[in-house]
Amino acid sequence: MTATCHGRQRMGFRMDMNATLLEEMQTLAKIVEREKARRKAAEDLLQQKTNELYTKTVELEASADKFKSVYTLLSEIMDVAPDMIVTCDDDFRIRSGNAAAQRHLRQNEKALQKRTIDDFLPGLSAELRRRRTGHFFIENRRAARHNGDSFPVDIRGYVGPIGENIRYLVFFHDISQRVNAEQKRKETENQVDEARRLEAIGALSAGIAHEVNTPIQFIGDNLDYLEEGLGNIWKSYKRYDALRTAAAEVGCCPEEVAKVDEFNQSVNLTNLIAEIRDALNESRDGIKQVRDIVILMKEFAHPGTDDKDEVDVNAIVTNVLAICKNRRKNTADVETKLDPALQRVRCRKGQVQQVILNLVINAIDAIDEADKGRGRIEIETVSDDDNVSIYLSDTGCGVPEKLKQKIFDPFFTTKPVGKGTGQGLALAKDCIVKGHGGKLSLVEKPGFTTTFLIELPLKSTLQEPIREPNDDIAA
Repeated sequence: MTATCHGRQRMGFRMDMNATLLEEMQTLAKIVEREKARRKAAEDLLQQKTNELYTKTVELEASADKFKSVYTLLSEIMDVAPDMIVTCDDDFRIRSGNAAAQRHLRQNEKALQKRTIDDFLPGLSAELRRRRTGHFFIENRRAARHNGDSFPVDIRGYVGPIGENIRYLVFFHDISQRVNAEQKRKETENQVDEARRLEAIGALSAGIAHEVNTPIQFIGDNLDYLEEGLGNIWKSYKRYDALRTAAAEVGCCPEEVAKVDEFNQSVNLTNLIAEIRDALNESRDGIKQVRDIVILMKEFAHPGTDDKDEVDVNAIVTNVLAICKNRRKNTADVETKLDPALQRVRCRKGQVQQVILNLVINAIDAIDEADKGRGRIEIETVSDDDNVSIYLSDTGCGVPEKLKQKIFDPFFTTKPVGKGTGQGLALAKDCIVKGHGGKLSLVEKPGFTTTFLIELPLKSTLQEPIREPNDDIAA
């Protein structure tokens, strides 16, 4: 009985244990299932976040590529931009400068970052400080390089915050070409005005020469008449003197003879007539000079034609020296070595005459500029089978070696502002080379500082007419 009870008790205990264990196992199973569900949810969330992170990474990489592409494009635009672009901070210290800025200002970016905007555009910071936020434009200022050179620019830009450190964005536009073109335009307008003025003076000179020629003609005729009349008076006087001598010898009319002798002694009639004849001869020479000058004025005033004629170059040289005689008489002695057997050359006389005149005037100016006292000008003409050559030499200030390659360039001049346009030698060479197929060059000749050589071909082909140089336009 007792053993049976104990057996039953042990069985009941085991059953309770089993029930408890089963309950615990069921509870554990639920926990495991719940943990599995949570883990599955965590894994799903992790996968979702991983996918989102991947998507964000792809988007970020795409944004980075786009940013890199935009940055590269912006850098390339900055590098190829024709204008100078500079950024500055609040203190106007330069933060960056594009390739054009580095090239024009002749400083690399590191060197630029050590400078302020005022180093290149003095006073610009003071102007920008007074400006409100927004865009600005400043016209025609001069930008300076570190070596002291400068060039004209227009300035555009923006004042205001740009990013963290940039306050000012400044664009410089180099307007050197525009300024030079404007200067050349003004010089061309002045040249045209001068040409018109000279044309008017030429026409006026031709009229004056015509008007002067008429009185000169009858003055010359009157002098011829006076000389002829004086000859007759002299013949009459000699006969009268012979009659007085005869009357004195026979004692006829002694009182009248004495009065005549007294009068002759008081006026010295023989010397008087000789002096009158000398005065008439000098007057005739003066009239001849005036007549020659009138002829030269007519020739220079005449516009000429585009046709070439057989011309005596020696005569052209002689005419030119006569025209500028007054200008050179206190400055230089002129020596000519004109070949008497010089061949005539086909050329446009007016143009060649003008070129030689320009070179002579240049020589006179060079001697004046040298300021070494009275100078010397020599003109020599020679010819061979191919060319007629004209050497024009002077002892003036000469042409510096470094400028010898530039003297024939248009608008190049060594004279002060207002003294020359720099077109004389350019036009002269244009005339000789293009208009006549010849040469105009600078050569060496012993004893002279400057020698120009004009070569005119004896056989030339007529080319398109060119403008005639003006005598006031000298290099």
